[in-house]
Amino acid sequence: MMIEKLTVTQLLAAFVGLYLIAAGIGLLREQGSYSKMMNELKDNTALGFVTGAFVLALGAAMVAVHDVWTGPLAIIVSVIAWWTLIKGFCLLAIRNQFLAWANVVSLKNSALLGTVVIVVGAALLAAGLVGAG
Repeated sequence: MMIEKLTVTQLLAAFVGLYLIAAGIGLLREQGSYSKMMNELKDNTALGFVTGAFVLALGAAMVAVHDVWTGPLAIIVSVIAWWTLIKGFCLLAIRNQFLAWANVVSLKNSALLGTVVIVVGAALLAAGLVGAG
């Protein structure tokens, strides 16, 4: 399939899916890396600020090009876009509280988390590339 024929919804689904697959593989290859990353983001003010600024900008860009609430894939992509924007805001405004909450609600098992992230990523990638938009 030629990339020019994909809709914005399909492109974002595919790109987010690709990111999630890579992140999930990283979690599987380096057990315990998620908790370590959360601690480093909490302890390093500059890293936390730069990460928050990047995530906020990415979320804002995603929302700017995709605030579509028709169809299942479009809704999923819009939720991801808004969540990315909110996550960036929280990392800048209330980083320590947000990361504490993320540690509480996240799975402590990197293997299970990595597997779930890969499966969700593969589903998004497939939905984006096969034209389920």
